[in-house]
Amino acid sequence: MERTTLFIWLAVLADGLAGLTGGLLSERWLARHLSALVAFAAGALLGAVFLDIFPEAVEAAGPSAFHWAFASFLALTFLEWFLGPHHHDHSAHAPGEHAHTGPSSTVVPSLLAADAMHNFGDGAAVAAAFLVSTEAGVATALAVIAHELPQEVGDYALLRAKGLSRSRALLALGGVQLTAVAGAGAVLLGSQVVRGLEGIILALASGTFLYIGATDLLPELRRGTSPREARGRLLGFLLGLALVAMAGAVEGRLIPH
Repeated sequence: MERTTLFIWLAVLADGLAGLTGGLLSERWLARHLSALVAFAAGALLGAVFLDIFPEAVEAAGPSAFHWAFASFLALTFLEWFLGPHHHDHSAHAPGEHAHTGPSSTVVPSLLAADAMHNFGDGAAVAAAFLVSTEAGVATALAVIAHELPQEVGDYALLRAKGLSRSRALLALGGVQLTAVAGAGAVLLGSQVVRGLEGIILALASGTFLYIGATDLLPELRRGTSPREARGRLLGFLLGLALVAMAGAVEGRLIPH
């Protein structure tokens, strides 16, 4: 249990550091490669769902895993119908372009609040996955980090476009990353009280990741683009799939269960 807990906190720490990546990259690089990062995230998310996370959820929770996954998929569908599109704009302008999308008094707090809730769910999913198996935990952590990169880079770009300095934007994003710690801690405590909680959380995460990958990220990759950018997106998507598949194979050989 101590080893599992250590893995959970290391994965949450890696997720938090990934959320601050935007401040380390040049603005020109962000503008040029953001779509490829989105494709990479889509491949990693979908690969993790079908290769690791959902099979583990079914093994842990039984047939009810299908019900929980479907419920989370429908919940996100209805949420977007009533509240509008997903708050992350993956085609966001680079920080230097200073796009104007409304008053920062409403955009910035709503973006950070949505990000905080998202990170809470990510932390819970990572903790639940490691409690089920190390393989599921590694796959979930990779999927979360892969999605975190373009998401947080886009958020960073939007905060900079709204007038926040580099340091204030990174401080704001760093603050909301702490909710992932709360999510992981809640699952660690709850699993000692609620029997089978890990399987339920994994099933919910499967439906959530499937929704994000299939309806939020993949449609972004179908937009009109140059042949070179299209090739970059295809390569990114395949690399995301390959990363999850290879991580599962390596973990099975190197990390004892």
